[in-house]
Amino acid sequence: MKINRWLLWGSCCSLLALSACSEEAANQEAKAAESLEVASVDWAEAEVKKVETKTDDLTAKADALKKEVDMLLAKEQEQSVFIDVPNGPAGHWAYSHIMSLYEKDIIRGYPEEKKFYPERTITRYQAASMLIKAFNLPLSNTPSVFKDVPDTHPNVREIMTVYEAGFFKGSNGFFKPLESMQRKHMALVLQRAFELKEKDTEINDYKDVPPQMEAYEAIKIISQYGIATGNDGYFKPEDPTKRSQFSAFVDRALQIK
Repeated sequence: MKINRWLLWGSCCSLLALSACSEEAANQEAKAAESLEVASVDWAEAEVKKVETKTDDLTAKADALKKEVDMLLAKEQEQSVFIDVPNGPAGHWAYSHIMSLYEKDIIRGYPEEKKFYPERTITRYQAASMLIKAFNLPLSNTPSVFKDVPDTHPNVREIMTVYEAGFFKGSNGFFKPLESMQRKHMALVLQRAFELKEKDTEINDYKDVPPQMEAYEAIKIISQYGIATGNDGYFKPEDPTKRSQFSAFVDRALQIK
């Protein structure tokens, strides 16, 4: 009986010892798992902070780039003499021609508005005024020969100047200073003013400019010089000439002169 009791007691002690060891091992595993979990959270938070930092850096760079672009655009706009004739990739197609004439003091536009109104049609008087400045012609004091331009007309001197220079001839005794300059008349005036002669350069006839048209030769000649070349085989001789177009034509002609 004593032996059995001692065996029972030894077994109980062993069980208690094993139980204690198991509990300790479980505690250690739990602590290890907790440490691993904490480490995982810390790593994740660190990675998130890295991403946030990179995102903040990219945002800051994008903001700085936008500010730089805005400043450049604002500076470019300030440098534009006419707010309706912008420069740059998205600017007006005739910008360089208009600015070339502006720098030569051939055009002034509307300084009080800082506009040139490039898409408006140019009047016969405005075209005459531009050519007077382009050729630096002294103003005439000759009495008017036109029925619609009396000697009291505010622009009589300019009109008589281009008439005497042979640039304009008028029609049936009328100059029609406020009428739009048709493209065919523009060709005639530029060909006369710059004394352009026909070249050997072959050029296809325009579909809307028959040989019997008065301006046929003038249109052909300015086309040979690349001053005005029409569009898709059409010259549109009856269409009014825009201010931007006439500026481009005069500037191109001046480069030939």
